[in-house]
Amino acid sequence: MVKSKILLAIVIALIVGGCGQMDSSPEEETEKTPAEMDPADLPQIDAFQNEYSRELMVSTEPVAEGFYLMRSKIDAFTIWFPEEAVFMDNASGVDGDHYEKLRISYENKNENRGYTGNFQYQYGGNAKKPERILDNLRWRWEFEEEWNEVEEEEGTIFYGIKKMATNEYVVMGYKVSIKQAPQVIEFVYDVSCVNKQADGCEINLEKEKEFALEWVKSIQFSGTRGNGGETDDE
Repeated sequence: MVKSKILLAIVIALIVGGCGQMDSSPEEETEKTPAEMDPADLPQIDAFQNEYSRELMVSTEPVAEGFYLMRSKIDAFTIWFPEEAVFMDNASGVDGDHYEKLRISYENKNENRGYTGNFQYQYGGNAKKPERILDNLRWRWEFEEEWNEVEEEEGTIFYGIKKMATNEYVVMGYKVSIKQAPQVIEFVYDVSCVNKQADGCEINLEKEKEFALEWVKSIQFSGTRGNGGETDDE
């Protein structure tokens, strides 16, 4: 009798365990990344339809209104990608696990507005002395004004604004990590009218500055490189 009860208990346990596994397997299935999905099922914007940038997109869900989250190819940082923009893969790339550049562009003839965002990440070298980047930017863009400083919990942003021509401005500077040093990203945001001769060509500098700084503030350093090494040990 005792043996029969033991046998019955074992059978019930196997049945319950088997049902539990069948019920949980669909839920435990790993969610596909955008790179693993059919492009037809992805948002119909360049970030997901471009083969190169699709591999860098984190999710099909917006991280904020008008933005999707992108992770750098060497896994060093994340940045928001404007939904209307185009990823310039021919002007983006990496060098080992210590340098990466991204170029993201936008142009709308009806709106008569276009911009290009250039971002260059590096650790070591100039990242240990980011003031060199400001000196280089000052020389390249003939910038003579004082730099503005924005303190964040994870880093510090230095930026300046240069008027290049009527209705054309450049917001330039760098963001440096203060917790996972030495990491730094140089940025240059260039905005202007697509057709500068057209009537109604007008760039709102204050709005463009806010947009550029929001973009830069979205950058989050990961503290790791593509090979999984910690930057803190440099």
